[in-house]
Amino acid sequence: MLTRRKKKESALANFEKFLKANNCTYTVEEEDSVKTIPFEFQAARFIASIRKQDDCVEITYPCMASAPISQLHLVRSKCNDRNNSNILFKFTYSIDQEQNEVNVHLSLFNNRVDPEEIAYELKAAFHFQREWYRDFDEAVAIAKDSDSFDLESELYKHQREMFLLRRLEMKHQLDSSAASIAAGTGTLPLWQMLETISPLPHSLLLFMTVNTVGGQQRIDNAEDIRNYDLRRALVEGDGQQARLTRDYAVIDLHYKQGDDEQPRMTTIMLTAEGEDDHSIYTRVTVTHVPRNASRMNSMSNEDRQPHSVSMLIALDRSDDKQRQQEFDYMWSDAQLKARNGEKDSLTEDQLLLGQVRVADVAYNMYWGQQMFNSGRYYEAILYLENVFNSYRCDFFEMGSEGKHLFMETAYKLGFCYNELGQPKQAFYYLDLMASDGNIRHTMELVNSMANSKDLRLFSYTEGVMDEVKRNFSEEDELPDNIRDFVNFLRRRRGYAYIDFNQLDKAEKIFTQMLNEEENADYAINELAYIRKLRQLRGEETEPKDSADDTPGSLPLPPAAPPF
Repeated sequence: MLTRRKKKESALANFEKFLKANNCTYTVEEEDSVKTIPFEFQAARFIASIRKQDDCVEITYPCMASAPISQLHLVRSKCNDRNNSNILFKFTYSIDQEQNEVNVHLSLFNNRVDPEEIAYELKAAFHFQREWYRDFDEAVAIAKDSDSFDLESELYKHQREMFLLRRLEMKHQLDSSAASIAAGTGTLPLWQMLETISPLPHSLLLFMTVNTVGGQQRIDNAEDIRNYDLRRALVEGDGQQARLTRDYAVIDLHYKQGDDEQPRMTTIMLTAEGEDDHSIYTRVTVTHVPRNASRMNSMSNEDRQPHSVSMLIALDRSDDKQRQQEFDYMWSDAQLKARNGEKDSLTEDQLLLGQVRVADVAYNMYWGQQMFNSGRYYEAILYLENVFNSYRCDFFEMGSEGKHLFMETAYKLGFCYNELGQPKQAFYYLDLMASDGNIRHTMELVNSMANSKDLRLFSYTEGVMDEVKRNFSEEDELPDNIRDFVNFLRRRRGYAYIDFNQLDKAEKIFTQMLNEEENADYAINELAYIRKLRQLRGEETEPKDSADDTPGSLPLPPAAPPF
């Protein structure tokens, strides 16, 4: 104990030597075994902390720089860059809501508590402060010149979207359930969820049972069944007082559909997925029990196939008033910058928001975009469909900016439905932009057609391939993004041939891909699947000679054979 006490006293004593040697004004405060020492060094304010159990000092240079809240993304990016390259100092930031700005802080640890070393390190802090301002001003100028103020955010969103587009490029496998995240503070009625992700048209509701560890609850009233709040199935309370009260619940929904005499059943499994300071999460898995086979319901009918969708929903602990205030600020800011000719400082989402003039539509647009960017696809649909329906009838009266907003809304809706495993609903929205030339839009449309076994995929991809041929000659080397797009179309085409029992054509496409680095893994999986199908059917496993898949074939650079 005597040795430890000596070290503790030495840390404080040595630090006070530094303070006195440099004529620093300071005070010493103690709370919860921590000595806090605010002090001034060369007219700058610092804060030192010495813990009783440690023989070191932590020094913070608070608010060494600041920036408007609109530049938060650049502050975050620069802090990350500095922390990756600087061993001595750590850069952090905090948000001052009252001043509506971001404050940058500098901190360091000194294990030896040597007075001369501390003085040297604090002088270095001034050097890094000057470097920060210089580099940050350059970053702001570059961002404005690049027509995208939020470079980091825009790049991340693009990469994320392309990743999800490729994830939806399914490989043949048994598990085809979909997963997504939805969050919110309002109710999530059971029937609204079913109508969105797994419609049950012309249904007569019979009864519903809710089974938990505490027993079984039976609900017979059709209106009560429709309005059963899935967000509240495992949770009680509101706001910060919301809490999980059970770990799971199983709902059995009994109903008749159309002219059926035999009742059907859908099972909805709810399991607790944990919580944090912001939300309480519940996984919802919806399974339709397959019907028995009959003359009217053959084995090939979709009603005879297992159908399951899984998603994560959440009850947010946020305040609806705060959400309204956030929207009001963002909408006003976007409109003001658009009127003042500051479009270069707006992201793509802010540009779209700035074009909306009706408050209700703008609110749905803003939160729909937030949910979409966060991967909360179910809730994004609830907002974005309001925007789509509000603008649809005015399409022919819109200018180019309004039509762009409308098409982006349709694209996001199609994307969301694809993520929820509903390609037919996705096609309704994505078909609107079938010929607009946007690669993202085309990929998502092709995904929806391939995943729903739509015969139109072949003629549509043939047309797209012909368009690429018209724009690039055989001698041209395709740009990377076009090359990736062409490979995507080839894979989707081969996938569809398997679904339509054209195994020879599919096998030929995927065999060509085996020596292509970007396609090899996918091709190996599909060729193994084809081989398994042939074995199950008692067919030979060697590929037969077949006519080339000539529609849309395009000579590619030597690294990739023509498709």
